Amino acid sequence: MSFFNFIGKDPRDLFLNFIPEGSTWRSVSWNYDLKDPSERLWTLEVHKKEIESIEWSRNGRDEVKFFKNLKLMRKRRIPESHPEFKQLMNLCLHSTIKQSLESQHEFLLTPVSGATTIDYQNETRALQWIQASLGTLMRALDQFENRPDLILTAAIFSGKEPNSEQNVLRIIAFNLDIFCYFHSDFTLQIAVFDDKNLGQGEVKTPTFQQIIKVTKPQIYDEIVKLVHRIAKVGEIS
Repeated sequence: MSFFNFIGKDPRDLFLNFIPEGSTWRSVSWNYDLKDPSERLWTLEVHKKEIESIEWSRNGRDEVKFFKNLKLMRKRRIPESHPEFKQLMNLCLHSTIKQSLESQHEFLLTPVSGATTIDYQNETRALQWIQASLGTLMRALDQFENRPDLILTAAIFSGKEPNSEQNVLRIIAFNLDIFCYFHSDFTLQIAVFDDKNLGQGEVKTPTFQQIIKVTKPQIYDEIVKLVHRIAKVGEIS
């Protein structure tokens, strides 16, 4: 396909051709690196044989850009008379997140050898901590339903991290930076950093850290609930 043929494609087709399945790395972000506080920004990126990404911006008007291998391939202003473009962008957001979460299904169901009663007791306490901390985050997200002035700043990264090759799910929302590492021995490592009162990434020591062997599905279910809530709040309306 030539560059000029790609430029001529209907944006609807470009949305429908954005398929996260088969990607090794995925990212979704909301309102990162805003140059103008009145701007809103949604970005998607998947790594397959090529890097494909979509950027939707809003600053008085809506505009969507499609990139391939980080090069701008198509740009389109979105008039209010075409709400189907918002629906297509939301579909891409949700399908990317769905792929991120479901790609770990087999990992979660694979038992870890050598788990002990002490592991279970430690993980029970860890589950309680996760439920309490993410519950606070969920209640903060609930405020967005009646507060259009609030700006969601969040990001979800998943897959094999391009530099380290580690299999990870990372969630950034408000002051929390959550890492889920899926290790080759089928243990799940959770590390949570609290950047409260500091810039994102400033805290170097995790507030919470635990290796999960027995209760992987229960712990991961709490992560899934949070991600789904972020995705819902982050829809383009």
